[in-house]
Amino acid sequence: MKPYEVRAPRPDELRQLAQLKIDWAGLDPRPDRAAEWAYADELAAWMDRMGERMLCRVAVSGDALIGMAWLVVFERVPDFGDRKRRTGDLQSVYVVPGRRGHGVGLALVDALTAEADRRGVPRLTVHSGGPGVALYEAAGFRRVATLLHRDRPADAPAPS
Repeated sequence: MKPYEVRAPRPDELRQLAQLKIDWAGLDPRPDRAAEWAYADELAAWMDRMGERMLCRVAVSGDALIGMAWLVVFERVPDFGDRKRRTGDLQSVYVVPGRRGHGVGLALVDALTAEADRRGVPRLTVHSGGPGVALYEAAGFRRVATLLHRDRPADAPAPS
């Protein structure tokens, strides 16, 4: 038996989940407890609004969340032959430092890709660099030369 379980987060774990997202972001200085709790509330509201368009899986050991992974599923512009095109973007995969290198990240990614397959999502993407690339390749992702991205210019107007 694995020393952890991968599953959807429970409502009583949302503060721990928010703390993992803060850890993932590497914020320095770390927000105070009140700011963390406010963020947890906003994260919970976002999860509710997203509904089935968002999947989150956590790795749990005892009472502690030791990892998380998110998948956002969105609709693409319909084609004549495929009127309900969907794609998924894997995001914010994170395992606490002391639990890395033991398959936790791969188990999280595998759980999300299996659920995306079950839902019939034909394509998943992930943006990664460094050591994360090997994890995603082990989960079946491959590099493609046709994926491009554009960052908003620094002198562009602030979003409203």
